[in-house]
Amino acid sequence: MDSVCLQPLFLRMIYIIGRIINIVRFVVPIVLIIRAAIDMYKHVINPEDKEGLGNIKNKIIASIIVFLTPTIVSLLYSFIEKTIVNYQYSDLTLCREYATLERIKILEDKIKNADIKAYEDKSKQYKDAREKYLDSIELFVKSVEVSQGVGEYANNENTIQCGTGSQYNTGLMNAVRTAGFKTRSGVVAAALYLSSHIDVHIPYFWSGGHTHEYNGYKDYGDNLIGVPSKWGCDVEIPTYKGSSDANRKQKNGTVWPFGMDCSGFVNWAIMNGGYYSGSTNDKAVPSTDTTVFTKLAGVKVDSIKAENAQGKIKPGDIAFKSGHVGIVVEVNDNSYKVAEEQNTAKGLRVNEYSYGKTFTDIVLMDNFYNNYNKDKSLWIGFK
Repeated sequence: MDSVCLQPLFLRMIYIIGRIINIVRFVVPIVLIIRAAIDMYKHVINPEDKEGLGNIKNKIIASIIVFLTPTIVSLLYSFIEKTIVNYQYSDLTLCREYATLERIKILEDKIKNADIKAYEDKSKQYKDAREKYLDSIELFVKSVEVSQGVGEYANNENTIQCGTGSQYNTGLMNAVRTAGFKTRSGVVAAALYLSSHIDVHIPYFWSGGHTHEYNGYKDYGDNLIGVPSKWGCDVEIPTYKGSSDANRKQKNGTVWPFGMDCSGFVNWAIMNGGYYSGSTNDKAVPSTDTTVFTKLAGVKVDSIKAENAQGKIKPGDIAFKSGHVGIVVEVNDNSYKVAEEQNTAKGLRVNEYSYGKTFTDIVLMDNFYNNYNKDKSLWIGFK
């Protein structure tokens, strides 16, 4: 019993007497009926025994009286309990002992301690939530400091070191979430973070970011979420059937620091902007053939000539020319800026172009951002 039972002694006696009466009203009639049955049997054997027949009658009457009397008393007790006792006292029928002052003190302390613990638990939850919030603010401030402190791509003398990629993931996460996860702006934030907001250079690597495998390393799926630890490691350029070394400085079989090529970077930026369902088959690698592509990851896209793109181009669109692509990250009246893995000499950087110069077409990405895997659940974001 955990409640404080405040009934006086006479109410406790009523409770005990009531239980005794309930026992009597069932046990005594049963005994009398059994004895009456025995007398009936004797009368059957000896019909002339008139006295035995009278005893049977008296026992039946007595059993009825003994049953009815406690029943009436029990009803009266229930009336007292419901109208008087339960109005003033709690759990009378459940209370198992008379509540002494010592007992009351123990139970009151128990209730008080339970209230204190509940308050402490709630306070701890609030404190934990506040600490997490403050930690997120601190991470955001750090990412902004990194962004404002660098602002330009790093040169080849400061190439990302093998195995160090994960240290850049917090800044990447905050940049994308601040811009808008699973949005055009989120893709731009990812592209800008990697191309101009970190203090290292991401090297150009032919076919990097195209969902291939290199000496057991899988360059696709979750391994492309965040900054891979493999970037900067020496990796051999793979030889693919039908591939050619023509117009390509990185020859098949030569060893170079691992990174991405131009279309691999576009794929990485789109995935890290939030457009990824978690499948290893997911990829948004744009074609760099002589003709501008019309689909990306199965989604139809339109394009316009770069010379006519003024007023129509937006950050997050893709700049295209035969053999090369990049992500548009800024649009001005007379020019636009593109984040691009340019070549082995320059690597990943941001360049500014006039309309109609260098790039021939602009791929308009609204339909892609609105309809990519529209019927699927995309990934929940950075860990």
